[in-house]
Amino acid sequence: MKLLSSLLVCTLGGIVSMLAEADDAQSTLGHLVELSITHNDNSIGLSCLPRTEAAGETADWVIECNRLAYQYLISKTGEGIEFNRQVNEKPFGMAADFMAKTLMTDPSGFKAVNIAQEFEFTHKKT
Repeated sequence: MKLLSSLLVCTLGGIVSMLAEADDAQSTLGHLVELSITHNDNSIGLSCLPRTEAAGETADWVIECNRLAYQYLISKTGEGIEFNRQVNEKPFGMAADFMAKTLMTDPSGFKAVNIAQEFEFTHKKT
């Protein structure tokens, strides 16, 4: 289990470091999580993590991350942004689902990490 956690930390760590070079950043606080949003010229990076250690002990934080990220991305489509891939209700994808399922089966000893995803876009032509 600890090996699995370490693997996820390393994989997602590379994405987070890439997001650190962004042009513009903002945050949204949910009940359980903090969603960080970074804007580059042609992409939006999303990174989400539990606000407390207690919040990270269940899969609920992953669900809230997906909900907040989805709401944000949908709002951007209304502002003239067209994403290069379809935005679905689970923007953090399979990694987040994997973490949630792993937590549900054995939450002991699992240290929550952040999840991240980048969405490339173009501006809609009017």
